[in-house]
Amino acid sequence: MNKKYIIIIIVILIFSGILFFVYKEKTNNQVIENKSQNTGKSVELNDKNKIIFLLLDGFPIDKIPLYKLEKVSSNKIFVNTDPKNISTFGDKNFAYYNIVFYSEASKEEFLNYYKNLFEKEIGEEYENSDMVKGVIGEYKVSAAHYGVDKTGYLQVHLPDYQDKNIEKFFVEFPDIFKPNEYLIEHEKSHGLLNQKGGEIEYTKYFTVIDSGDKNNDGKDDVDEFKLLEDKYKEEYKNESNYQFDEKIKTLKWNQNSYEVNLAITPNHGRIYLMLRKDMTK
Repeated sequence: MNKKYIIIIIVILIFSGILFFVYKEKTNNQVIENKSQNTGKSVELNDKNKIIFLLLDGFPIDKIPLYKLEKVSSNKIFVNTDPKNISTFGDKNFAYYNIVFYSEASKEEFLNYYKNLFEKEIGEEYENSDMVKGVIGEYKVSAAHYGVDKTGYLQVHLPDYQDKNIEKFFVEFPDIFKPNEYLIEHEKSHGLLNQKGGEIEYTKYFTVIDSGDKNNDGKDDVDEFKLLEDKYKEEYKNESNYQFDEKIKTLKWNQNSYEVNLAITPNHGRIYLMLRKDMTK
């Protein structure tokens, strides 16, 4: 075969190979981009094998992007009805998505990006160099960056804490811990965590009702926290991997694929429940 034709064929083969790899890389990137919209699922980068997306279904990423995203650390939704609590926007009874993610942006870039994204900025009485707040569509949004590392924080507050779409996150809340007449639920959350290969988390906190001094002897009739501590130690002592830390008043055990952590905190006037399990189970 003529050397001229051989050289032409070699050039064509090399060029075709280059086009193939360019197309393949573009296709892979497109797959990642498309999959990243499937919130509630993880997406892995082929070259680094890192989970970059771990978002709850319904998070409005089309309106509120994760700027220069490298990796999502956690995404949770909270519903708070504690009458003693107000949101970062001064609201009582509120629900919000909380996102912690690693961004390739500097602190200044990060805060400026969200500040410029706001349709209306919400100022504060005292200047906060680590946070900006504003409105994007129907959502009140706060963005924070503390400049210590690459971590950025977003809170995206829903317009209605009773939004019917919120309840889907709690339909499968594990039936593990049962409160009694001494407890009032004031917050619940559901989230996805990018650790240990991916975890699902549920939390609640309860305030403890003080029954007071009904016999008027100048003393509380019941030590509610001690009563609850004894009750739950007895109730869960036979569960797998049961532990009780006397110093911090915390019970731990495993039940129904969940790692359970129950913290009894008289100083807070609360009991905190946290449930976590492997995302693949």
